Amino acid sequence: MFETLLEMQERGVRDRARGRSLADNPMSKPDILPITDFQEWYSMFDAWRFGWSIEDAMAGHGNAPRDGGAALSRSYTRTV
Repeated sequence: MFETLLEMQERGVRDRARGRSLADNPMSKPDILPITDFQEWYSMFDAWRFGWSIEDAMAGHGNAPRDGGAALSRSYTRTV
């Protein structure tokens, strides 16, 4: 299982490098359902997300949209 988790992390890294969003996590696709072992499924889901997040941080995508949609403009109002 450990090797499988590392493979999912690597897949997350590759997917982020290719421009995919967090919503593209292959473990959230309906074709893998029904889930028979929740712990195993979540471990795989989280491994992909972790790899995706590492690539996102390392490549400087900090301001890029994470859901595949357009980035929202942010405005702050100071209240004192």
